[in-house]
Amino acid sequence: MAGFGKTVEEEKAVKQAKEAVVQHGVEVSKNDPYAYLRKEHNSLVEKTTQFGEYVAIAGHEGSCKSGVVLHGYVMRPDANPLDEFHIVDFDTGGEMLQVSQYPDEKGIVSWDPWLMSGADRTAYDYPGTHQRTMDLMKYFVSIAEKQHDPEYKGKRVWGVLICGVDLWDSICVNNMRIVDLGLAKDGIDAADNRGAGKGERVGHQWDWAVRKTRFHQLTAMSRKLVKLGVNVYWETHLRMTNYSFGGNEDNAKWRPDWEKSSNNYVPTIIIMESEEEYDDDNNLVKTSYYGRFEKCKSNPRLQNQRFKVFETKTDDEPVWYGLAPLFTGDL
Repeated sequence: MAGFGKTVEEEKAVKQAKEAVVQHGVEVSKNDPYAYLRKEHNSLVEKTTQFGEYVAIAGHEGSCKSGVVLHGYVMRPDANPLDEFHIVDFDTGGEMLQVSQYPDEKGIVSWDPWLMSGADRTAYDYPGTHQRTMDLMKYFVSIAEKQHDPEYKGKRVWGVLICGVDLWDSICVNNMRIVDLGLAKDGIDAADNRGAGKGERVGHQWDWAVRKTRFHQLTAMSRKLVKLGVNVYWETHLRMTNYSFGGNEDNAKWRPDWEKSSNNYVPTIIIMESEEEYDDDNNLVKTSYYGRFEKCKSNPRLQNQRFKVFETKTDDEPVWYGLAPLFTGDL
């Protein structure tokens, strides 16, 4: 009888093996349908997550937005010689600053996300530019995933700066009109949104959800990088708006020029400000530049704090301080 029992057990094992399937890279059977979650659970308990910084820096032109970010990379503590800081440079501001201020810093890599159009009357290929930007972000993610392996010896992604997020937003608007809604044939048509001529208006308010979804593809890739320990910085200009685009502009104020729901996704928002001082004859004698933490979920003590980053005087040399929390570890 013992031999018969053994045969039954063997047949049962064979049957279970036939029922086993591969799910999420783990072989599971009907007896243990959550094997892949059990494996993930064990790995989550064992690992220590090191999040990167996710910071938006907004300000007018020339307010030291890109400057404080690049300086933060150069001043980073415990620098690894394999660290690289990648700039996705929509407005060329990052690369110009790199060339003028950090020409010998080989770890700063500037990428041009724009693709040129083959058409005669338009300069940019907006669908191609959107795809190239996504490809760049996915490329950074692929490196960031490898660099956690102790055996990995290649270049590392320390941080990514999206320089000109307001231009990324305009790319998403143009693609919504050209590709998704078919209201325009190219960027020139897309700019004519009066409803007159060839450019048609967006017909329904909910159609703007297409633009929002396109925009937040960049948000999703940024958050993935942050979870992998990469520092991500969004640099954007300010615009006067209350987002109503109606007649009630009395309460309008300067806000970051991006897709408006971005405020909910970025944990740290820094507004760059400046103050000018004049002498008794109304001559400009000094300009001071500051970074004010409008929002900081990772360190509430920084909320509403303001730091002087740069100072220029008409009769003296300028003094650069940098934005200390970006390189002291306070975030």
